[in-house]
Amino acid sequence: GICIMKKIFIIFLISCVFLTGCGSEEEVILKTERKVTTQLIGTSNHSNSISLSGNITPTETVKLSFEIPGTITDINVNEGDYVQAGQVISTLDTKDYNLKVKAAQAQYDAAKKQIDNEIPAKIAQAQSALDLTKTTYDRLKALYDVGGISQSQLDEITTKLNVDTETLNTAISAKDVAETSLQQAKAALDLANSNIKSTTLTSPISGVILKKLNEAGENTAAGYPVVAIGNVDKVYIEVGVPDDSIDKIQKGMNVTAKVYGLDKDVTGTVEEIGQLSDTATRTFPVKILVDNTDKKLKAGMTCKADISLESNERIFVPLSSVIHLSSGEVVFVYNDKDKTVAQKKIKTGEIVNDKIEVTEGLNNGEILVTDGQFVLHDGDKVVEKERVK
Repeated sequence: GICIMKKIFIIFLISCVFLTGCGSEEEVILKTERKVTTQLIGTSNHSNSISLSGNITPTETVKLSFEIPGTITDINVNEGDYVQAGQVISTLDTKDYNLKVKAAQAQYDAAKKQIDNEIPAKIAQAQSALDLTKTTYDRLKALYDVGGISQSQLDEITTKLNVDTETLNTAISAKDVAETSLQQAKAALDLANSNIKSTTLTSPISGVILKKLNEAGENTAAGYPVVAIGNVDKVYIEVGVPDDSIDKIQKGMNVTAKVYGLDKDVTGTVEEIGQLSDTATRTFPVKILVDNTDKKLKAGMTCKADISLESNERIFVPLSSVIHLSSGEVVFVYNDKDKTVAQKKIKTGEIVNDKIEVTEGLNNGEILVTDGQFVLHDGDKVVEKERVK
C-alpha cells in the first residue's frame, strides 16, 4: 500500500511539473507582443532628371579679317581682353593704298576736266561749223534751183554738210564715252578711299578676344581671320542629350549647372534644341542660355547640367519595407483602430537611392510597416513601437 501511495505521489508531482511548465510557456507567449515601426505614406513631388557634361561657349563668335591684303602694322589686343563694339583691333600698312588713292584721284580729275571743259568745247565748235555750213548749203541750193550754180558746186557743199554733221555726232558720242570714263574713275577713287578705311579693323561686337591668329609685321590675305571674338555677356552651356530623352526636352526649361572651374552653381534655360544627332556620340546638341554679366564664366569651362525631364506626384517607400515573395512583392500596412496588420500585394517602379516607387497597391494616407514586417502574418495583432516621419 505504501508503494502504491508513493507511485501516486510521484505521478502527482510529475503532473504538477508538467502543468506548471505548460502554464509558463503560455504566459511567455501572451507577454511577447510583436512590435513594429511604421511610417505614414504620402506622395512626393518627384522630378525625373538627367545629368549631362557640358562646355561653356559664347553666344556669338565672330572671326575678324581684313577685306584687303596687306602687312599688319599693329594688333592692339591680347587673348582674354574684353573689347567694345567699334574698338580698333588691328591696322594695315597704308603706303601702297595711299598711292592708289592719288592715282585714282588724278584719273578722276582728268576725266572730270574732259567732261567739263574739253568735250563741251568740241561740241560747241562742231555745232558752229555745222550751222555755218547749213546756212551756206541753203543759199547755194536756192541758186542751184534757178540754175545759178553747177551740180559740182552743190555736191561740194552737200559733202561738207555731211562731214560737219558727222563731226558733231562724233563730239556728242565722245561726251557719252567721257561720262562713262568719269563714272569708272569715280568708282576707282571710291574703291581706293574705301581700301584706305579697310586698313583699320574694328570689332563689330562687344566681347572677349578668344584667339589671336596673327602678329604685327605679318602679311595677311583678304578674308583670313586675324582674331576671333566671342560675345560672353550671355553664354551657352552646350550638352549632348541621348535620343531616349531628347523628346522630353523643351525650349524654356530651367536648368541648374555646376561649373567645375568656379565650384559654383548657375541657372539657365534651354534655348536651342538640335534636330540632328552627332554622328560620333549619337546625342542631340542642346544649348542652355546663361546670364554672364559678371564675366566669370569663361569659354571652354566644363560643367555638369541637371535637366528636369518631368515632375509628378509619386509614392516612394523604403526599399527595406518591401518583402519579395515568389508570388510577387508585398508590404504590411497597419490598422490604427484594431491594431492589426494587413498584407498588401504591390507593384514597384523606379529605385531612387534607398527608396523604391510603388506604382500599384498603396494609397496616400495608409500606414506602412517599415521594421518587423518579416515575422508578420496577415491579420496579426501588433504594437506600434514608433511611427517614423
